[in-house]
Amino acid sequence: MVEVAFWFGVWRDIDREMRELRRRLRKTFEEVSRAVEKEFPAGELMKPLVDIYETPDEVVVVAELPGVRKEDIGIEATEDTLEIRAEVRREEEVKEEAYYRRERYYKAFYRRLRLPVAVKPEGAKASYKDGILTVRLPKAVVEKKHRITIE
Repeated sequence: MVEVAFWFGVWRDIDREMRELRRRLRKTFEEVSRAVEKEFPAGELMKPLVDIYETPDEVVVVAELPGVRKEDIGIEATEDTLEIRAEVRREEEVKEEAYYRRERYYKAFYRRLRLPVAVKPEGAKASYKDGILTVRLPKAVVEKKHRITIE
């Protein structure tokens, strides 16, 4: 009987910890959602489709950003990540009440990508044409190992 009481207590403790973990995760997701809503207040937040590949000298990221103007794109890089932000806003002379459905008014794109190798962000170059963003990031120089002689 003592053994049953012991296991009951263990499961009760596990259940309590799991409820607390679920509560904390829910709170964290709510905080992240609020932060995203502040950054992108209306419309739809989309992840741009991307291709990432390496050449001998650089990492290349190609992202689809349809309908975005070049001046509405933001790109930031660190040694191991690339962050892309963009917005599409439709400024039209049609009165609001004339719409039956309006789904193209505002869109925001956001994507944070982990890069496959270390890069030099200060040497990055970007181009944008026909809705396709191409970012070229030179690879960081990796120091080669060398043997150290003990004196």
